[in-house]
Amino acid sequence: MLIQTDCAATLGSQFNLVFDPHGKRVYQNSGGGYPGRPLELNASVELSDGRELSLPFKEAGVFFDDLEYFPSLTGFTYRGVRQDMGIELALSVRAPFYPHDAKLSTAPFYFLKLTVRYLQKEPGSMPENVRDGGRLVMSLNPGKAECRGIEDGLEYKLVSTSELREQDRVTDEKAYETISCLHGTDAFEVDEKNRIYIPFNFSDSDAQSLGVLWSAWHTRPVLEVKGEPAAFKYREFFDSEPKMVEWALENRTGIEEKCNFLDVAYKNSSLGTAISHFSALALHSFLANTWWATLENGSDWFSVWEGTRYYHSGIDVEYNCALFYLNLWPELLDRLLCQWAELEVEPKEKSERGRSSASFLCRDMGMKHRTGRQAYPHYMQIEANADYLLLMAARTFFSGELKLMRKYLPLCRRLAEFIIASDKNGNGFPVAGTANTIDDAGAAMQYSGAQTYLAVKAQAALWALGELEELAGKEACKSGSERWKAFVAKSVKTLCENAWLKDHYAVSLSRSTEGMVNPHTGEQLPPGELQGWDDYSIYTANGLLYLFVANIKMPRWNHMHLILDMETADTATRTEYGNAHAGREGGNVRFSQNLWRDYVAAYYGVDFLGKVEEYRDYQQLTRVNSEPDMYRDSTVNEEHRFSPRGVAVFGAPMAAAGLRINRVQEELHLAPLRRTLRVPLLALADWKAMRMPWIIADTREGITCVRITERDLLDKFKVYVIGAELEDV
Repeated sequence: MLIQTDCAATLGSQFNLVFDPHGKRVYQNSGGGYPGRPLELNASVELSDGRELSLPFKEAGVFFDDLEYFPSLTGFTYRGVRQDMGIELALSVRAPFYPHDAKLSTAPFYFLKLTVRYLQKEPGSMPENVRDGGRLVMSLNPGKAECRGIEDGLEYKLVSTSELREQDRVTDEKAYETISCLHGTDAFEVDEKNRIYIPFNFSDSDAQSLGVLWSAWHTRPVLEVKGEPAAFKYREFFDSEPKMVEWALENRTGIEEKCNFLDVAYKNSSLGTAISHFSALALHSFLANTWWATLENGSDWFSVWEGTRYYHSGIDVEYNCALFYLNLWPELLDRLLCQWAELEVEPKEKSERGRSSASFLCRDMGMKHRTGRQAYPHYMQIEANADYLLLMAARTFFSGELKLMRKYLPLCRRLAEFIIASDKNGNGFPVAGTANTIDDAGAAMQYSGAQTYLAVKAQAALWALGELEELAGKEACKSGSERWKAFVAKSVKTLCENAWLKDHYAVSLSRSTEGMVNPHTGEQLPPGELQGWDDYSIYTANGLLYLFVANIKMPRWNHMHLILDMETADTATRTEYGNAHAGREGGNVRFSQNLWRDYVAAYYGVDFLGKVEEYRDYQQLTRVNSEPDMYRDSTVNEEHRFSPRGVAVFGAPMAAAGLRINRVQEELHLAPLRRTLRVPLLALADWKAMRMPWIIADTREGITCVRITERDLLDKFKVYVIGAELEDV
């Protein structure tokens, strides 16, 4: 691939290294903002004649001509080649991550390996300065920070990126001092310039390597949770940085095996390199945003920054990220569901008993280094409530665990009551609290009353709540289920009779700006027609995905209309890099929302999954031509840089397989989208045993046959396959 920026990141520990080959820098971010504090990394081969050839992570030097880049889920490699000398130099970075292994995934360290290789095989073809060998060299220039040699490598001290903390300080500056080390993992020497090196000679071998472990450590809490300091989670597993380094080096083989197992899950998929490369970028960007901390009372806190916006776990953002949690780490979603429940807001109007029967959730959990209250400038009441209900339903049916649902069922009812109360016209379409996640769209898409997008999402959410009520099994729950579903029936009737416009659904039933207020400015819109009310939009069926994924019964939607709406909207909103919000939104593309639409379409049997190549192309463009960057969720809005939303891509294997998991009913449904398919069933993996079931579909004599590997992992399920024949075990 074209050489581009990438980021090594850990889960929840805020030790990120952004490798920027175009800016000739590596940026270290230890609990600060993006991209971080600039460093120069010297990764070079020094030949016997004194010539030094380097990879482009320092300002000055002679660099390799041909540069390549290869990403994986748990790392990346930069490779340079000098064809005239037959020399290849590669820097591989391993950022350990493995589902359900908090110790491994949160530990703030990376394995780096610098390898020189001689490529020519013909006798006598080796240039003299190459034949005589030289040295593999690695060193750091951390700017004003001190760097010195120690017994097993290099040590430098940094006050980690401080711009955000200067604005949002929790404790004194010492809380942000970090000591970072490069620990040699192989035999090495340190020269007078504090450079780690090893000598090499190609007469001994055609490849030589120098390995280091790059680590960091925070001695004090960095995050403030509801006014209390919270230390990083890794402090629970390690007493000190030396203990962590010792553990990492002793367990390196097992760590590498786990990382390789996860990497293979995407490299061997038939969905193609666009998906695997996009997934690697998305995961690295997501991990860089994560915070996992422990309070003094022993309770955990988990949240995710919204990239360069720095909001913690906006529920509309996590609505997309939850496909990652459901597939790889469901307990993290449980933690978020519990934390959101503590951010309930009651409207000013209350019942006679002093408590409102209706409420809504805060949109996010805080900003920068403080959490515990919403930081976004306005609420997204319907969006937040519907998202929470759908996430709770998906998690419950997907896992089969009812304890969390039963605990928060009263909250879910209050959220549902708010949605019903927002229907001021009596037709089932909310008209109050309708500002939504599409905050870079026009008024019709973003905050008009009676939006089709929010109405359909609310229909899905209330219907799912009705299904949860029936699981609870009490008489009161049965009457609640009937109430929610009756409202949905009314809303669906309005959708069919009033929102359908020949070949698509209208963006909004509101046709004028009368009484409409911009939630960002508080100003009323000028009177007139609401521009874009009748536009095409990719958002109509957004709320359906979790019902598909968890195999939850659906309301009586007109599914043919929903399919046609997706197809006509695809034509009307198409750009070079995906689909815009709506037909009149120009080139404003949100990639996470495109992925979401693609997955809903896949469950309907419409194959949009190939569009990920367009999304991948844009990500490559921005990481080659712009300032240091990671995943961008928008082609227009600069605020959506380093975004976590890209991990919605982990829904691609599910959608391709037509996978529906309902553990409450112990059912697993498969409907392969393609006649030839090979994808991992991530949600069914036994991560501890390192076993992964795959669905493999191929077509023989016109008949599509499906085979499932590691079939015993599915023994608890009744397996149904639609549109293909399931091979016997």
